[in-house]
Amino acid sequence: MNEAEKKLRKRRRHIKQETDINRKHADMMKTESIARDERSHIQVKSEVMGNRQIDYKSHMKWLSAH
Repeated sequence: MNEAEKKLRKRRRHIKQETDINRKHADMMKTESIARDERSHIQVKSEVMGNRQIDYKSHMKWLSAH
């Protein structure tokens, strides 16, 4: 095996490793985004429900739906 083939194999191996890392990172970002959205929804719901002066339940049906 000559030097050119060795360099090509090494380059392909590095590209494959980097692709796997990029795919894992994208999956992690997607999972974090979904979790962040769920936490945000819970936070909004708790702030609205915590306000005792106004009855939001009669106007916002989605509060009791989730």
